[in-house]
Amino acid sequence: MKICISRMDKMGDMILSLPAIKSLKDCNPNFIIDILASKQNAKILDKIGYIDQIIEIDNNFTIVKLIKQILNFRKSRYDLFINLSPSYLSYFYCFFSNAKKKAILIFLSRYKNSYFSKVLLRILSNIFCNYITVINRYQRLKKNKEIHQTKMIFKLFKKCNLKYTDKTLIEIKLPKTKIKITNNRLLLVIHIPERWINKFYNEDNFLELLSLIPHKKYCCVLTSDETTKNKFHKVFNKYKVINDNKFQTLSTIDDQIIILDKLNYKNWLQIIYSSKLVITPECGCSHIAAASRIPVSIIYDPLNLPDAIHKEYAPWRSTHHKFIFSDNNLNKKLINKLI
Repeated sequence: MKICISRMDKMGDMILSLPAIKSLKDCNPNFIIDILASKQNAKILDKIGYIDQIIEIDNNFTIVKLIKQILNFRKSRYDLFINLSPSYLSYFYCFFSNAKKKAILIFLSRYKNSYFSKVLLRILSNIFCNYITVINRYQRLKKNKEIHQTKMIFKLFKKCNLKYTDKTLIEIKLPKTKIKITNNRLLLVIHIPERWINKFYNEDNFLELLSLIPHKKYCCVLTSDETTKNKFHKVFNKYKVINDNKFQTLSTIDDQIIILDKLNYKNWLQIIYSSKLVITPECGCSHIAAASRIPVSIIYDPLNLPDAIHKEYAPWRSTHHKFIFSDNNLNKKLINKLI
């Protein structure tokens, strides 16, 4: 069977899909499995043996270009197209692919129970698709039912009559070596997107967290993204910054605290894989850590249903700890996980 799976969204979403994709290949080794990926998450799939082809989709397109891409894509003639992404572009590829059968996973609102949630999508899916799994997140959360993204993918596989096992772990291509730390210390990675800074937690709170790190035992690396400098002005003025280009020459780390600024995926994976623990707000970093087999402390936004978000997006079958930004003892609890 020749299958195309669409996952045109973020890195975390792709990683949460990988156990299901690997399980499908493990249980059906003769299947050909191609992945439609976004530019953002395609890099995760590099050199993964259970994926036959990566088809990177450009989100920047004109209507004419999109039609040409769809017409070219239709030539592949898949036996089954499985859509896991909530993007309009992914729906478009699903509905207008030339696959013999089509399957789609639809998540309804987690914030309210609305009959009209994604009603047009559900109507179109019933017209174009053979298998449809609709997840009413609001109702399932209210009844304390399973909502995890990976398990919901397996739920769709079951409806498609596909053979799988839900015991599969995440598997990506990991670095061959780890960054060395001087004086036999351990490496702590703290990822610092701007969502650290909110009505419950400010930059001074974060500086306090850094001051509590037992530096005789740990070296701390702060990894940034394109949003970091919007909020962490004091941190960037205080600590040494190493950019992505200079990272290539970094064979050992001897600073107590340094900033590795906007690393590319390969370098970011290298530093996370070298760590003993990762601390991050809820984002793709937690899933990169999980894929690297590194424990991760995840901090959730108290204003965005933290229990629901954790239940839906928690790292798959890995060691992780849940925290909330509104906790007055957050810093001490985070440090306690180091000792």
